[in-house]
Amino acid sequence: MESAPILELTGLSVVFRTHRGILRGLAPSDEVRALDNVNFEIGSQEVFGLAGETGSGKSTLARTLVGLYSPTAGEVRMLGRTIDYRSREDIRYLRKNVGIVFQDPVGSLNPRLRVKEVIAEAAIASGMPLVERKQRVEEIVQLVGLRESALDAFPRELSGGEKQRVSVARALIVPKKLLVLDEPTSSLDVSVQAQVLNLLRDIRRKLEISILFISHDLRVLKYMSDRVGLLFYGKLVEIADTRRLFNEPRHPYTVELVSHINDSGSSSSSSPVEHKPSDTGCRYSQVCPSRFSRCSEEPPMYSIGPGHYAACHLFESEPSSGKLSGGLSQLSAMADRENTSN
Repeated sequence: MESAPILELTGLSVVFRTHRGILRGLAPSDEVRALDNVNFEIGSQEVFGLAGETGSGKSTLARTLVGLYSPTAGEVRMLGRTIDYRSREDIRYLRKNVGIVFQDPVGSLNPRLRVKEVIAEAAIASGMPLVERKQRVEEIVQLVGLRESALDAFPRELSGGEKQRVSVARALIVPKKLLVLDEPTSSLDVSVQAQVLNLLRDIRRKLEISILFISHDLRVLKYMSDRVGLLFYGKLVEIADTRRLFNEPRHPYTVELVSHINDSGSSSSSSPVEHKPSDTGCRYSQVCPSRFSRCSEEPPMYSIGPGHYAACHLFESEPSSGKLSGGLSQLSAMADRENTSN
């Protein structure tokens, strides 16, 4: 029997509103839908990769999962508990179970603290006793492969790879169920990237934790992930296990990106095609080579194979297709039905 998911997202939307003009309270506001009806789950000890271009909503999702942003709509469930973002107790519960490593290790580490103090910050905040805290720092430093002499240094004195190891240690000093990695290797050179990626694979195995690995680098996700989801301007357009997604991409956007990295050798999820999301219907329809009349309507997420889902009307008539259900929970199916009826 499969264990319950660590994380479940149902209909998750995050909308930012920016006011124009000097009279902010009176001027009309613009809405930016950073995330729009996102549904997926992460299983126990699973690495779920999330890809997308700059501006697709990846970092917004990461920050929402640690309580830095609040959902505008939808539901976040952590270990079966629905998170009320207005509740301080729920936010503490979320942060107790979710650690995060940001893209820029320089900006995320306090430059006034020594490395051993940076790592211990979260343990102190959690109320961990001094003796236990010292032992835990020693364990986590050894786990991330950080040289002992670095503990008395300031972050500015470390290399990029060492700074990222400190970020990982800080995120895991208090044991977590889920580690969110937001572009953790994008600022590192290729040789250091490989070291950090192998370190993260070892950590996942030794600690038996789940990971949400966010990256624009498709080859990194192919190496690290059990399953991959692809975001396009806030919409999740395809989810599949890693091998299937790269060998049999189905959504036109995924096909474009995978063919791009295969043809050019590029590792980025960016594309030479200039992508401008459509304001209505399918967001990819403006540049989609398979566009047809039905694309004026927002597509639901269709099940097109075992564990394989794609948000495209092309799959509505396939024998194996069906609207998202079961695998991503009944609530996800309900959210899709509501969206298609509005």
